[in-house]
Amino acid sequence: MKFAIYGRKSVYSDHSDSVDNQFRMCREYIAFRFSGKVDIIEQYSDEDYTGANTDRPDLQRLLSDVKAGLVDVLVVYQLDRLSRDVRDFSNIYSLLEEKHVMFVSIKENIDTNTPIGKAMMYVTVVFAQMERETIAARVTDNMLGLAKKGYWTGGNPPVGYVRKKIIVNGKSHVTIEPDPEGVKYVTWIFDTFLDKHSSLQNMETSFRHQGIKTIRGSFFSTTQLYSILTMPFCVPASPEIYDFYAAKGCQMIVPREQWTGNTGVMIYGRTTEKNKKHERQPPEKWIVLPGLQKPFIPAEKWLAVQKRFSENKYEKTLKYDTPLLKGVIRCSCGALMGVSRKKRKSAGVSSWYYCRRRMRMGSEVCNCSQINVNIIDAKALQVFRAITADPGQIKKYINSNESEEKAPDTKSINAQIASYESRIGRLTSVLAASSDSSAAKYIVAEMERLDSDLQALKHERIIVLEKERKKKEMVKSAEEKAGEIAALINGMDGFSDAERNMIVKKIVKECTWDGKELFLRF
Repeated sequence: MKFAIYGRKSVYSDHSDSVDNQFRMCREYIAFRFSGKVDIIEQYSDEDYTGANTDRPDLQRLLSDVKAGLVDVLVVYQLDRLSRDVRDFSNIYSLLEEKHVMFVSIKENIDTNTPIGKAMMYVTVVFAQMERETIAARVTDNMLGLAKKGYWTGGNPPVGYVRKKIIVNGKSHVTIEPDPEGVKYVTWIFDTFLDKHSSLQNMETSFRHQGIKTIRGSFFSTTQLYSILTMPFCVPASPEIYDFYAAKGCQMIVPREQWTGNTGVMIYGRTTEKNKKHERQPPEKWIVLPGLQKPFIPAEKWLAVQKRFSENKYEKTLKYDTPLLKGVIRCSCGALMGVSRKKRKSAGVSSWYYCRRRMRMGSEVCNCSQINVNIIDAKALQVFRAITADPGQIKKYINSNESEEKAPDTKSINAQIASYESRIGRLTSVLAASSDSSAAKYIVAEMERLDSDLQALKHERIIVLEKERKKKEMVKSAEEKAGEIAALINGMDGFSDAERNMIVKKIVKECTWDGKELFLRF
């Protein structure tokens, strides 16, 4: 039998058993409960991943192996290690039932072969989900309570400030206070942005050419500059700032008359963590109120910067045609290539792909020159037309070492397994007839050797079966991609430039220009 063990430990909890302990207990259970029936044990683990969703790499690998028929029994230490969401768990368990995979959860010891056992399993998951949601709500409420009092709720302090511990009613809290050097630094950035009347992109390029770096010693990015120029902590919590955020639709939990301008602004809920990434939330979810820290950027200067940002926004109406590989083609240095336009002396404009990294950092970091859009797009179309004429050519553009390997011979492995099992069976019969003979120990030793080789063959068969499955999926994917390419070429005249570009983004996995050749991978 083929066993799979799944272990998970949440990033938010230090109380659950470690993944290693979960594996150990599962292996001990398998050795006791399924003694003599174990062909192979595969372990899957996700550390620092929540059970609230299925966006976990090894869980997806496990489910893929279940679908491929590579698992007979799935063992977990506790139900909530697999999932803390009722809907996700139901979908996973339905897949296990569909593939006839036995499911074992050691701690709950639930027999899923009975209706009451299945019911108890789902009840357990319901309580696990409720516990997760309760903990999340409690943490959010606690952080919100601290934010409403103006405390710093965690993380690195904003640029220009340092953390400061304070004692309030016998309890230790954290606030922020201006750092003299940081104040000069942030003020200079605000003044430079207003005085130069330039965009963030030009400001980044100018700083790089002048050798101006961040406090941590790296070159500025437009994202870092925007974060500094829009941070609210350094501006007084005055009535005009209240009006600014109220107009955005933010949650203003302190009345306007209490925005006296004596302290800086505090915001809670601007970002949320999703799949280990911080994402900006809409202003309607921001909670804005006066903090405890001292401000150092005047309100009129801060508002002037925000006005500049609003003036620089524009409607993204397409003035020019969309190149075929826009948003797809990358420079050999890894940077996504942009599109520039140049007016022709005669009439119209010409379009060029250029390396954005080189544009920002200079030729010392990338030596790839710009190239006319028509030249590159024609090279891509040449490949697309060749594949349309001969779909088999797409294999040249699918980078897979497995596609070049000789097809696995499962028949040979199955024949060897049958041979070993037959030899072990004959030796078992001989041993039963001569158990008291002095030759018995040699027969047992030979059986153990054959069994060891047999287990190795069975493990090899599992690997081969997985390779066969992946190869079939690759062939199917290649056929689908070839069909999509043919649809693009055959219907070229019926698509707009933007539609062609969208189709290419879907089809092409990698597209790189090294200055001489265009490399494509589907």
